[in-house]
This record gives sequence, C-alpha cells and structure tokens, in this order.
Amino acid sequence: MKLAAIDLDGTLLDRNGKIPKENIEALQNFDRHGGIVTIATGRNSISAKDVFEELGIGGYLISSNGSFVAKMMKGEILHVLKRSKIELATLKRAFFLAQEAKISIIASRETQDDQLTFDESNLVKDDPYYQHFNLQNQTFAEITKLLEDPSVSYLKLALTDKDESKLQKLQQDLKSEGIDSVFSDPHFLEITPKNVTKAHSLIFLAETLEIDPHEIVAFGDQENDIAMLKVSGTSIAMGNAQKQVKNIADEVTKTNEEAGVAYIINNYY
Repeated sequence: MKLAAIDLDGTLLDRNGKIPKENIEALQNFDRHGGIVTIATGRNSISAKDVFEELGIGGYLISSNGSFVAKMMKGEILHVLKRSKIELATLKRAFFLAQEAKISIIASRETQDDQLTFDESNLVKDDPYYQHFNLQNQTFAEITKLLEDPSVSYLKLALTDKDESKLQKLQQDLKSEGIDSVFSDPHFLEITPKNVTKAHSLIFLAETLEIDPHEIVAFGDQENDIAMLKVSGTSIAMGNAQKQVKNIADEVTKTNEEAGVAYIINNYY
C-alpha cells in the first residue's frame, strides 16, 4: 500500500484524544519506508495539524470532512490543495432547522469555530471531539450577520446535542430538504459543501499524487468514514466502530484503545 488514510477520533486517537505510542511508531515506520500518511478527519485544520507535529512526519491532511486538503510537514501546512465552502442557501436552511429543534450549532471556518448554543446543558463538553473545537460563542444576530459576510467561509457545520434521537430526526428533516449530513460522533451531525466528503477528497488527493485507489488502506469508525472506506483498496474498521462501518469493511482490527491502527500497519505493511 502506498497511502494510509486514517480518521482521528475513535481511530488513531484513544478515548482521551491522545495518540498511543504504538500508533506513532507504526506511522513513523510507514513514512520511513515511503508510505504516505494522510489524516482524514471531521476536525478543522488548526486542530488536526497538531497531530502531524506529534507524529513528527510529513504527509497530507483532509480536514472538515473533506472541505480542506493540504500538504503537511510535521505541524505546518506547506500547501493548500483544495478548499470548499458551504453554499449560503444550505447554511441558512440548516440554521433554521437546527434553531427550530433547539439543537446547538458549531460553524467551522478554517481557523475558528463559531458556536450558537440554545441549551448549554445539552452540550457534550466532556467529549474529546467537542473539546478540539476552537470555539467562539456567537449570538443568533451575530451569526446571522456572519452568514451574509462574503469574506466569511464556512467549511463545515456540526449540529450537536446530548439527545441522539433529536439529531437523527434532524438528519431526516435535512434529507427531505436535499441537504446531506453524516454523523462523525453519536452527538455530532455534520454538513459539508455539496458533493464534498472524505471520500471525494481522498480520490482527489490520489489523482493528484497519481496513486491508484487500490493502493490505499483506510481506517475509520463512524458513519462519516463509510464512503472513504468504500473507495479505498483495503478498508479497515476499528474494533470499536459502529456496526454499519464493520459491515462494509474488509477487515476489523483492534479498538482505538488497543492501537488498532498500529496492529494493521505493523502486521500487513
């Protein structure tokens, strides 16, 4: 395999949001032998690029569920290959539906995340995925003004609530309006620009690097990883992955707590 595409939360990272030592060593070895490490995450680029700094290697970053693609060297972005933004009409409709359901919104730009909270008690503040956001609290009036500002681009919307059933209903309401969304965590329903996913951006990167998709191994655990796993030559579901992810994967590895990424890299590549 020439390229390893790896999700972060629930995959490369443990439950505390840390990279197990075994995963660091395995990816450093993969890099030394000419493999291309690609982090594919729902996180924004500011949060995700720190992972490359800890790994101490170069590679590529697919962040905000595919909205941003860049070449990395350790903790620095060397070159942006792709940047996509959500259309204004989609933003407005998603905001309206989330407001009606009293579901909090985190709108991600490249460098910060604007948060609109309807009920703070329903935020999952102890979730490592929530903690990675670079949050700036906004009022409804402030964020409505930001939506109309042509200089502001939103790469991803995260709709979050402790009540998973509320999010599942919202996903159906969005679908009825022609707006696609995926779960990156049980408490985070996410929207990206139309026809932009981790899978689309992984194929874009493969074409840019002249790598055949069959030479890609991909790792994931959540709904937002499924399309990426399907377009890769070898798909690996984590031992802690959702059932629907395991069902479509070529193989199920150990859990993220057991450094399941390292287990596959060390034993097969």
